[in-house]
Amino acid sequence: MRGVSLEEISLATRIAPRFLAALEKEEWEKLPGGVFNRGFIRSVAHYLGLDEDSMVAEYALHTKGRPEPGVVADPPDEPETQWRQIVVLVVFAVVVIAAGWAAIQYLVPRVTEYMHKRSSAISAARVDASAAPLPLNALPPNSDPAIVSAAPPVPSASAGNPAAAALALKLQATRATDISIVADGKTIFSGRLNPGDAKDFNATASIQISSSEASAVLLELNGKMVMLPGQPGAFTLTQKDLPPPPGASH
Repeated sequence: MRGVSLEEISLATRIAPRFLAALEKEEWEKLPGGVFNRGFIRSVAHYLGLDEDSMVAEYALHTKGRPEPGVVADPPDEPETQWRQIVVLVVFAVVVIAAGWAAIQYLVPRVTEYMHKRSSAISAARVDASAAPLPLNALPPNSDPAIVSAAPPVPSASAGNPAAAALALKLQATRATDISIVADGKTIFSGRLNPGDAKDFNATASIQISSSEASAVLLELNGKMVMLPGQPGAFTLTQKDLPPPPGASH
């Protein structure tokens, strides 16, 4: 009479359409029985705006004296749903494991290579530091620890060793400049230094420094700071420029 379909009632009351059809056709044996039937009737009557108590009473009058078989509802779909959930979880786990394996295969070689390069660079820096004639400060961040000076080592100083007065020059650039170093008449370095680059050179008699900007380099000769004129040019350091030995008169 109200033009409401069973599907609409089923959506509103959450009652299976087959139970609503059994109620409409008064096929009581197809209902669960007991309080379930009365609950169905009250829900439908409430949705349709009917008198709930009157509808329940009418149902009791129709079923008076009849046994309620208690039809069991359709088996739920939980097993199938559970299987679907299990399959989804298994697929997800496989995808995660595959992604992790791929990431390990991709990252491990690169991490190993990076650590190997870093270890090699640190070892080279330590070799440079141990081979230097004088204790040096830490290398600047933008310097290359793999560059090892080709200059010969400074002979060890002793009382009877005339080589004790050999020249050991430490050079560090404060600005970009072109530098040329000639030790004992032989060019041992010629190139461009960037800010922070540091190098060490050794000679026996003389070291000639040629710079496009002399004020852009800091010099330390056998532990003594050497000041150069600001204009570009060539400057020669000899044993006369060495600091006096400890205890010597000035």
